[in-house]
Amino acid sequence: MPPTALHSLIFGLIAALFGTAGAALAPQALAGPPPVLIIAGLIFLVGLAFAGFLWWLAARSFALLGQPGTTPEQIAALRDLPMGLPEGTVRAILALIVGVVGLPLLLFAAALNLSDAVAGYVNGIIAGVFGYYFGARATTPDAQANRRVAEALSQEQRAHETLRQSTATAIEAATEAATRPAREADAMARLERHLSVAAELVENLGPAMPPGLLPAEAPAMLRRARDALDAARATPPNLSRIAEATVALTGASGPFATLLRLAAPLLPAAAAGGPLAGVALLLGFGWSLSAGAWRRWQAQLLDAPHDPSLFDPGAITPQEALARLTPIFAQALASLRDTPGFAADLLDMALRDDGAARIWARWGAGHFANPAQVEAGLAEYRSALLAGEAAGDVSAETIRSVTAGLSSAAPALRAEPPNAQTARALLAPGQGSAQQHAALQALTLLLGHLREARQDPMQLLREVTP
Repeated sequence: MPPTALHSLIFGLIAALFGTAGAALAPQALAGPPPVLIIAGLIFLVGLAFAGFLWWLAARSFALLGQPGTTPEQIAALRDLPMGLPEGTVRAILALIVGVVGLPLLLFAAALNLSDAVAGYVNGIIAGVFGYYFGARATTPDAQANRRVAEALSQEQRAHETLRQSTATAIEAATEAATRPAREADAMARLERHLSVAAELVENLGPAMPPGLLPAEAPAMLRRARDALDAARATPPNLSRIAEATVALTGASGPFATLLRLAAPLLPAAAAGGPLAGVALLLGFGWSLSAGAWRRWQAQLLDAPHDPSLFDPGAITPQEALARLTPIFAQALASLRDTPGFAADLLDMALRDDGAARIWARWGAGHFANPAQVEAGLAEYRSALLAGEAAGDVSAETIRSVTAGLSSAAPALRAEPPNAQTARALLAPGQGSAQQHAALQALTLLLGHLREARQDPMQLLREVTP
């Protein structure tokens, strides 16, 4: 197209856009800058227009981030996209720019006096861009299909995970509802057990104990435990309140655990596994004994007055009677040890209520300084006889049973099975303070109460945390 024709075309466009005024100005405009500059300006305006279009698209895309339904996965996917726009948007706009600008340049190359070389470059650029764009579009369906499959699998996986979580929640809720009555009953029964023990110690045995033996807050613990239990019986049980009251009674500051710790130093600890384990074994032995053996066990620990019914004279041989002679009798009656019938006569007199008078009448003046020495020696001898009988009551089977029963107790209360000698040594408490002996005696009386109530102390020991 010759330059005159091109000028006429531009003149006609200006007249159409701006009317008569534009037509009057057109010749002046055409008389100004060359057509190449006008085309360059138009190309610049086209570029600005596409840049504004890109900005508008990006703003619309980022506006999606503020939508309530936008998921974290969608936000993460935008990070991998150019300018945060849908895949292929930037390629399409670049292809449009090349087409909108390049095709007119190529068509009007002659009118713009473009050389063949420049026209060839423009043609190569257009062909390369269009070839790349439509080639990429040819492979895009597969990529989109793969992406959609991946998104579908991801959604399906999320759906499965949501279903699994909801199912697990439903099962947990159903299990909670199904097991709650049993857990409530178990929690209340546990509180009742330790409430009974605390009430016996605080209200029945407490007044006879030395001051300060039980913790000062024990009455308050007892009151709170009763309130929690009464509330649980009147309304749907509050498990947290029941647990709180139970922990207070079974914890280290509870009355039962306090007595266990106070009495522990009186017992041998090395072979039993620890002082507290020794106390636990001792209480376990007392619970496992028969009625007669229990009475001997209790009398020994309480240092009770002599009771002939605690002994079976036929079960003590003359050799055992001589073996258990204590220092006073062993020294005073040393010359009579080999006398026929001596051991049987001594045992018979020692187990009688008036044994001291009989021994003084039989051997007193020649062997004892005075009747008081006979009384002291007889008390020692009876204690040794009782200790021997009580030790014989603790069998190997009893040791194994008690040790196994404490296997699930707190670590401080567990013990390896001791040998018979060590186990029987637990029945002979050592020297200690009056408060320690009072604690052991209180535990002994408590065990008697538990035996009468048929309440297993092994279960209490498994639940307490000293």
